[in-house]
Amino acid sequence: MATISEAVKVAANQHRAGHLAEAEQNYLQVIAAVPDHLDALYGLALLYQQQRMAEKAEAKLHQILSSQSNFSRAWLSLGNLKQTQGQLEAAERCYRKALQGNPQLFLAYNNLGYVLQCQGRSPEAIACYEKALQLAPDCVEADVNWGNALHLQGKLTRAQAATYAQRNRQLGATYQAQGEVQAAAAYFQKAISLQPDLAEAHIDLGLLLKDQGQLDQALAVLQRALELAPLQGQIYCQIGQIYQTQNQLELAATAYRQGLLLLNSYYGTAVNQDGQPGIVRSPETALDTVWIGGHSFPAAPPVEDDDAPRPFWSVIIPLYNRRSFVLECLASVLAQWQGPDHMEILLMDNASDPPLYDLVCALGGGIVKYYLNSENIGARRNFNRGIALSRGRWIHLIMEDEYVLPGFYQQLQSGLETCPDSVGAAFTGYENVDATGKVIFTQRHGGLQRGINSEWLERIGTSNPLNPCAVVVRRETHEQLGVYDPENYYTPDWELYKRIAAFRDWWCEPQILARYREHGGNMTSEVLRLGAQGAQYRLGIEMTESYLPEEITRKARLHYFKVCMAQTAIPLQNGNLDGAYRLLQEAIRIDSSPVALKNLFTWLATDELTPLRNAIVARIAADQADPCFPETLYFAYP
Repeated sequence: MATISEAVKVAANQHRAGHLAEAEQNYLQVIAAVPDHLDALYGLALLYQQQRMAEKAEAKLHQILSSQSNFSRAWLSLGNLKQTQGQLEAAERCYRKALQGNPQLFLAYNNLGYVLQCQGRSPEAIACYEKALQLAPDCVEADVNWGNALHLQGKLTRAQAATYAQRNRQLGATYQAQGEVQAAAAYFQKAISLQPDLAEAHIDLGLLLKDQGQLDQALAVLQRALELAPLQGQIYCQIGQIYQTQNQLELAATAYRQGLLLLNSYYGTAVNQDGQPGIVRSPETALDTVWIGGHSFPAAPPVEDDDAPRPFWSVIIPLYNRRSFVLECLASVLAQWQGPDHMEILLMDNASDPPLYDLVCALGGGIVKYYLNSENIGARRNFNRGIALSRGRWIHLIMEDEYVLPGFYQQLQSGLETCPDSVGAAFTGYENVDATGKVIFTQRHGGLQRGINSEWLERIGTSNPLNPCAVVVRRETHEQLGVYDPENYYTPDWELYKRIAAFRDWWCEPQILARYREHGGNMTSEVLRLGAQGAQYRLGIEMTESYLPEEITRKARLHYFKVCMAQTAIPLQNGNLDGAYRLLQEAIRIDSSPVALKNLFTWLATDELTPLRNAIVARIAADQADPCFPETLYFAYP
């Protein structure tokens, strides 16, 4: 029984830490051994509620109550479930059952008061809230609900209404952080009801609606916020994001521009939509060559007229055809621009058809430098051309569908201005967002401190935890160690980062200061669907094998062997058996050790991989080969 108790504790700790899959597995293991274990059943029910799996949650709660009808916490949870489903009378019965079993359960009084209030029974609701506050005077939600009920009866003074409006905002923010969107929206709306001229509550509600994809409603609320607070530039920028999502790019540019005028005085004095006289063709640039580890790489030439003033930053934004997110990316950089001595911004248009000049200049005219290539020279060569044209001491290359968060350049510059000369590059934490801007992944670089970290070479040598949007490189580093390998179409950033780490220190800023966007139209998504990344993982490992420690290379092979196996799911989901097969071929080329092959065969024996297993058998029987050449990829330009 001690083992069972320990397993429940482990599951509960995993649950609290947000490791829901592991927690569910451990709860289920306990229930398999002890089917009526109340703590495991209850923990699993809460987990299912958290995952919005209402039927499963309700089934577990009924299982508990069938054997323990006075389990008050289960009745409380069942009441919460019924409340979210709009079954107010059923929720009321559950809360009363909870209080029968435990009259001291203040949350049951609070929640009962809420469902009574929703049924128009305000006097009963107020009595419940007061009982909850009697039992728990610090219960914020009961206090807020009590104030809201009094407001409905006209019993709050204007000052009290303003106070409770702010408390509703705060409670709404708490619920939003917990993922309880419906409750958060209700409290934001109540804050507006209590104080109709509270701009902050309109902003809160507008952003919540925007994040939920309710764009028209969000736009209406944010426009009302602008009427109340016309000098808040961030509201304009949020409206710009909505117009951008709706593909109304002219309106988006206007909104972003107005927001930047309010947010950044440097921008206001310099911007001019007609500031650049027409399209400037990209000049031919001669790159130097460096040799590292037996491989040659193009290198940035020294800055011409080095004695002339140089900006601290060169921000390079490559462009090719896509228009959807350019404005958001550019606005995020321009919001932090502090004049030409601080930053130059280079837009490198790789022969877009039509060119993106008008879109860029609508927001950055008079500030940015827009270059149009006469022909498509390939993504990596376009990166390198921008680096060669740059004059800044530090270079930030960011794709047009990504963006930086406030403080990115200031926070990095504060460290890089005084860091040792040995530092050749730096990085920050970052988040991945989807096409709508919703955060779906966070990279915090756990275990690393601000500054130089001695274990960085092993970490970057084993795998790539970085994203270019969150990386800056000293220009001298590009002069001495080279720029991007133009032949590497999927892992050029990882190979470059390892090359730098082998000879230079890296500076870490752990804060989340940039965002990478995942969407079906980017290069990564295309390569993953084709299963073409495996050969590039192998190339990235082999190119640095001669100068990285052997143990680091061994760990990298093991890591990317596992990555290739895991990523076969992507081409399989797209019905691309050839892509999955291609990945497995590369997995074996990356690591063909006995242990790796044993893991591979065990993995292939699982039922869900039957289609792939059959394809492998057929391929071997037919002795076919299906290489993936880079030129077949849409993004693999010459």
